[in-house]
Amino acid sequence: MREIIYVQAGTLANYTGTHFWNTQESYLFDTTIEKSLVDLHDPEVSFREGLTQTGQPTLCPRLLVFDRKANFGTLAKTNALLGTNEDDVSDEEVAAIWNGGVAEYRQDPIQKSTYHSSLDDSDRTENSTADGANKPQIGPENVRYWSDFNRVYYVPRTVQKIPDAPEWENPDGDWNSGQEMFSRYNEDTDLMEGSLRLFLEECNSIQGIQVINDTASFGSFINSFLTAFRDEFVKLPCLVIPLLTDAGSRHIDVDDYQGTRNLISDALYLRGLSEFSSLSIPIQPPVTWDTESWSDYIASGRHNTYHNSAILSAHIETSTLPLRLKGTHESIGSISSQLDWRGGTPFGELSGVFPFTSAEDLDNRIVNFSSGQSALRGPGPTLFARRDVSRGFSPSQITGYDTWCSRLSIQDSYVSRIHAPGYPIPTSFPSFFKAPDSNRSLHPGILTRPPKTALLSSLSTTSFTAKLFSKYATSIEKCLSRKFAVESIGSDSDELKELANNLWTLHDNFSDDGGVDGNIGDDDGASLGEDE
Repeated sequence: MREIIYVQAGTLANYTGTHFWNTQESYLFDTTIEKSLVDLHDPEVSFREGLTQTGQPTLCPRLLVFDRKANFGTLAKTNALLGTNEDDVSDEEVAAIWNGGVAEYRQDPIQKSTYHSSLDDSDRTENSTADGANKPQIGPENVRYWSDFNRVYYVPRTVQKIPDAPEWENPDGDWNSGQEMFSRYNEDTDLMEGSLRLFLEECNSIQGIQVINDTASFGSFINSFLTAFRDEFVKLPCLVIPLLTDAGSRHIDVDDYQGTRNLISDALYLRGLSEFSSLSIPIQPPVTWDTESWSDYIASGRHNTYHNSAILSAHIETSTLPLRLKGTHESIGSISSQLDWRGGTPFGELSGVFPFTSAEDLDNRIVNFSSGQSALRGPGPTLFARRDVSRGFSPSQITGYDTWCSRLSIQDSYVSRIHAPGYPIPTSFPSFFKAPDSNRSLHPGILTRPPKTALLSSLSTTSFTAKLFSKYATSIEKCLSRKFAVESIGSDSDELKELANNLWTLHDNFSDDGGVDGNIGDDDGASLGEDE
C-alpha cells in the first residue's frame, strides 16, 4: 500500500505539520473538494484506522509528534483518541501510594481554543453556508499553540511529549544535550522498539519515512533518532525536511554564543543527513523568505508562525502529492533517485509560487525556500533535476507554464511535471488572501479564505546548494580561528576541522561539472550570514 511513516519535531515543524494534516483530512471529509482529487488521493498511504472513546472507527495519521510538553497546549483535551490529560491523578491512585494528608495545587487549565470551540458547533466539515457566516473563525491573534487549529485525531503513541527544560536553561543548539535527551527518552519510553515499531508492523509495503524538524530545538535529537533508525533499516528511503536556524541568514559575531552554537548544530545535522537520508530539503528560516513576492495577493507577516507555516505546508504538501496518489509508481525512493541521479547530491531545494495567478508569476514571484531567494535575477543555477507539481492550473496557465519550461536549460529527461486539481483551503487555514478586486473594493484590505487556490511547487537539485555548504564550511573555519567560539560551546577543534572538510566535500559534489562558474556565484566562499 506504499505507506509512509511521518515524524514531526519542534514548534515550527508542528505548526507546518498541523496545516499539512488538516489538508489531508479535508480530502477525506470536505464535500466541496473536487471529486477528481478525492478519487486520486490514497488515504492508506498516510492514515491508519483508530477508534474513538465511543468505539467509532476513524482515520489517524501514521505519525510521531515530538515537542516540549508545554507546547502541546490542549491536545489531550480536544482529541477523542487521547482522552483525559495524563497529568490528572485519581484519588484512588493517590490512596494506593500515600495514606497521609494531601494538599493539592493545580495550575489553571488551558482553555479550549476559539477554533475548537467553534468546531463544537459544527459538523467538523466544510459544508457551511456559502457566505461563510457559519464557518469556524480563526486568526493569528487566537492561535497560542499548534494544537489550537488541529483537526485530526491521533492515536496515543503519536504524541511524544519531551520533558520541558528548566527555565534557566536554553537547550537550543546544544548538540550534546539533544543526543543525551534522545538516549534518555528512548530508554524511558521504548520509543524505537515500541511506538515506531508498532507503526512499522502495521505497514504492508512501506515506501519510507518523511521527517520535518526544527534544527535548533531537535537537530541532534532527530540525528540520534535517524542513527538508530538506520542501524536497523539500512535501505528504507528517508525524506527529511530540516528547518534551519537563522544562523545562516545573519553575520555571527565573535561573542554571539547562541548564534555560534546554532551554526555548528545546523552544520552537524546537515552532515548527518548526507549519511542517513535518501533526500533532504533544507528550509531557510521565514525571515529570509521574500514575502514581497506575494504581498499583492496575501498579507503575511514575516514573524507570524501560523501564517508562515501555512505557506510552507502548502508547498510541502503539493510537492510531495505524487507520493499519496492512487495508481502511481512514485515513491520516496523513486523521487530521491530522480533528483540525485548523479549520486552524492542528496540535497534538494523547495521553491514555488503561492498563490499562482498567471504565467508571469513564473518570472517574477517564484520563491526558493531553500536558498531564501526570490525569482532569479542574473545568472541562474545549473539545474541537475527538477520535479514540478501544479495545482488548479487553467488550460491557458498550463500553456504559459510549458512555454516557460521550454526556456529552462535542462533536458526533459531530468524534468517531471504533474498537473493536479486545485489546493483545498480548510477552515483552519489563515484568512490572509487579499480579495482580487481589493483595490477597487468598497472595503479595501478585507481578507478572504477561498475554498481552493492555484499554486506551483517544485523540488530540484541545483548548483545553488554548493553555496549552502561553502558558507557553512567557511563559517566553521572562522569559528576555529576564534578561541572563544570553540571553547565556549564545548566543541573539539579537531572535530570542527573534520566537519568543515566534510562540508567542503558536499560543496564539491554540487559543482556544475564544467558549467559556468558564475552559476554558483562569485561569493561562493563568503562567510555564512554576511552581506552579499
